[in-house]
Formats: sequence, C-alpha cells, structure tokens
Amino acid sequence: MGEKEFEQKMLVKAVTDATQGMMQSSEALRLSTPGGRFHVRWDEGESATAMGQLAFFAEFLEATGLFARWVEGCPLTYTSPNAPAVTDLLGTWLLSILDG
Repeated sequence: MGEKEFEQKMLVKAVTDATQGMMQSSEALRLSTPGGRFHVRWDEGESATAMGQLAFFAEFLEATGLFARWVEGCPLTYTSPNAPAVTDLLGTWLLSILDG
C-alpha cells in the first residue's frame, strides 16, 4: 500500500540486517524450544519445508514462557499410571490445531 514510503526505525533496520545475515549464512541457527534444541538451516533452493516456521514459533513459546505457564495453569489431572503427561497432552493439542 504505502508502507515502503515510511522511514524505517533504527531497530527495524538492525533486525532486518541481522536476519539477512542469518539467511545468507551457511551455518545452522540454534533454537531452544520446549521440545529441546533444534538446528535450522535456510535452503534457498527449496520452496517449502516440512515444518515451515514451526521451530521459530516453538522458540517464541519457550522464550516468553507462554507454554510453560499454560501447562502450569492447566486443571487436568489423571490418576492412571498410563496417563500422558499434561505437557504431552497440551503439546499434541496445540500442534493439531496449528496443523489444521
């Protein structure tokens, strides 16, 4: 629309420069997620990935503590020894929603 006409703030320029450098780098990005550490590498030759941007969303959930607070505040309790952990249950539910 007209967004390109606006002057970019210094922070936006710094983030843009940093992300451009990451995309051009051949080494993998290390992301800390609730499921563990992931290494993500950009492949400019491919049009799609299996996970899409899910690894970055998972890192956002880990960095902000949203997922951990959601698990802590969940009122579900199971008494069966075969019951899944609340973290596994909520994680599966969230991924099924994101997958559509």
